[in-house]
Amino acid sequence: MTPEQLQELRCNLPPFADGVAPSPRLQAFCRYYSIDFAARQPDVEHLAGVVPSGDYALAVHLWRQPGATSNLLLLHGYFDHTGLFGKLIEYGLARHCNVLIFDLPGHGLSSGDPAVIDDFSDYSQAIVDVLAAVRLPDVPLWVMGQSTGCAALVDYAGKQPWPFAATVLLAPLVRPVSWLQVRLAHRLLRHFVHGVPRNFVKNSSDLAFLEFVRRDPLQSTRVPLCWVGALRRWLAGLQQRDLGVGPALVVQGDADNTVAWRYNIGVICKLFPDSQVEYLPGARHQLANESAAFRMLYLGHVEKYLASRGIPLETRSGIEAG
Repeated sequence: MTPEQLQELRCNLPPFADGVAPSPRLQAFCRYYSIDFAARQPDVEHLAGVVPSGDYALAVHLWRQPGATSNLLLLHGYFDHTGLFGKLIEYGLARHCNVLIFDLPGHGLSSGDPAVIDDFSDYSQAIVDVLAAVRLPDVPLWVMGQSTGCAALVDYAGKQPWPFAATVLLAPLVRPVSWLQVRLAHRLLRHFVHGVPRNFVKNSSDLAFLEFVRRDPLQSTRVPLCWVGALRRWLAGLQQRDLGVGPALVVQGDADNTVAWRYNIGVICKLFPDSQVEYLPGARHQLANESAAFRMLYLGHVEKYLASRGIPLETRSGIEAG
């Protein structure tokens, strides 16, 4: 799809509502990103539209199916969007979950300048507004976040009642790698430039995914300095204490060169005491799109963790399991 087609789609998404079928343009979007699950499976229904959240219009997607035993909320990472999370959406559907996902402000089909945020609370407020707007079936709700999606969850947990029966954190962001240097560069540059060129790093061992991301028309090619400033302010106010929402399953690759994972895991275990941490030797940062072997390994841990939380997952025939 071209940037012009995507902008037209963004501007014409209807308000999210039950029973509103995706437009032909949105169906083409789903085919392009291989998330056209409703077209492949007649009993899977796809609802999509926008939910207002402050100054933003958030692009929201819900795939639901009869007989679902749980609801899964997916939260993507920085520079990501719904179209890149097909593997985890497919996994959730294959395990009898309804799957809810939305594009964070400034990402994907949501409004906002690309990859820009003024305050991390905008991310957590987005979770609040989406959960309030989308009617989910009365089955357990669990959440899986990737990187910045995990930071959004942490901010949410400090401000809102916790609705999740289980929490899975993939390569959670607290500090990025080389944080001291990033802070120094931000102080020096913020008065002179609005952003710096983005480096497309090797953050997955799935080479086909890395090549697709380089061609993805929804990718930002710059890192806005205001996002770094928002992260600095969020970290300055983050109290490293029990959030009171229970433990999480934390999955972390030891070849992750995007976040300062050794430091981050220590902080996460203070915020979510008694968490289970699973390290993946050789795995990189983009766990949602790591190689099939890595995904199979950590999703096995996810299933055991969910069973311990009273959310058994059953394999559904006819859908691949990621």
